[in-house]
Amino acid sequence: MSGLLIISALAAQATAAPSPAPPATVVPTEEVGATLGKLTYVDLEAGAGYGSNPNLRFGDNTASGFGRISAHAVHTRVSARTTTVFSAFGQETFYTRHYNPALSLDLSARHSARVSERLQVFGDVNFSYDKGGQLDTRIIGIPDVPLPPGTLEPPELLLPGGDFLSLSGRRYRAGAHVGGQLALSARDFLTANAGFEHSVFKGGGFDTRYTTIPISLGYDRQISPRTTIGARIGAQHTDYDGPASVSNVTPQFTVSTALSQRMTLSGAIGVSYASIDNGTTTRHSTGVAADAALCNRGDRGHFCARASINQQAATAAGPARSVSVGADYSRRLDADQSIRFSLDARRYSRPTSFVTGQTFAHATYFRAASDYTRRLGDRWFGGATIAARKLVEKGPDPRADISGSLFIRYRLGDVR
Repeated sequence: MSGLLIISALAAQATAAPSPAPPATVVPTEEVGATLGKLTYVDLEAGAGYGSNPNLRFGDNTASGFGRISAHAVHTRVSARTTTVFSAFGQETFYTRHYNPALSLDLSARHSARVSERLQVFGDVNFSYDKGGQLDTRIIGIPDVPLPPGTLEPPELLLPGGDFLSLSGRRYRAGAHVGGQLALSARDFLTANAGFEHSVFKGGGFDTRYTTIPISLGYDRQISPRTTIGARIGAQHTDYDGPASVSNVTPQFTVSTALSQRMTLSGAIGVSYASIDNGTTTRHSTGVAADAALCNRGDRGHFCARASINQQAATAAGPARSVSVGADYSRRLDADQSIRFSLDARRYSRPTSFVTGQTFAHATYFRAASDYTRRLGDRWFGGATIAARKLVEKGPDPRADISGSLFIRYRLGDVR
């Protein structure tokens, strides 16, 4: 019942007094013009379905039917000089057997402002709570708005999610970031970012937490109407609960180019230098750090494929090498129908464990989610969702979680 009260409170707050929030981004001029204005709404949703292993437990008798209710409040405001986005999502899932109700929350706010003709500043805050990894199976979308300076691809449809160790327990995540972009000339730009990220995991026989401080400084030069090249240096320090910590410095070369009027390719490659202190000894490592994205944005949808290599990604047990690939696809079929699909796969290896009893050689976590939505009336919508998760480790693996559901949705506020 407490989860229902929280969801109701989120909905009431968003309809009564929308809170300002998040970022702006570089998009074609005609698209910015199309998004000028404000939009405020709350989606109230109820659904029912079936999952083969909702908590990714071991054993044969893990399947369960489920029902869920959720509320998603959204407020966006875009002007010629500012972009504000606020999103508050709350969901409670009830199971027919085996599992206790699971509450999930995701709150985020972003804001970007052009202070002068040369300077733009931006920032964001976020908080999420998840039990049993249920946020990993939901696509939570917000309207297209301009992205923060230096951002070329749209946000991923799936939320960041947990690592493979935090899937069966409760995880909390909070963070804040600030930054700015200064135009040194018509073709030269300097971008700086700093942030704070805190993660807590409880369950699975151990509790752990860590705090990460990331900073970065980048320079970009537009060498042609289609292509921009540059360099950036990032630094990150992660403190675990106890004496352990990880620090790394990553210089990279960056490039982005428009392959066509709608398709953009961007990427970065460099070297990551890491220092890992377990409280007793310190060791150093060096490895490749890279990321790439290929995105196509059309009038009725978009596609984006991504890949990255991180030499010292933070996990609930300690740092590990992470290789990830993902893809997002969304399309408005007509005025009344739309589909969305998102896939993410991450492989963890070469770990350093700071938690007693939590050692591993390698692990791969796959997750995918899709939904279909159809307008049934002026404010009523219906549809279906399909999601899948699979964890592959050395040794026995839990059964895959494959779920499907039907839902009905009612919108309060603006309808577009």
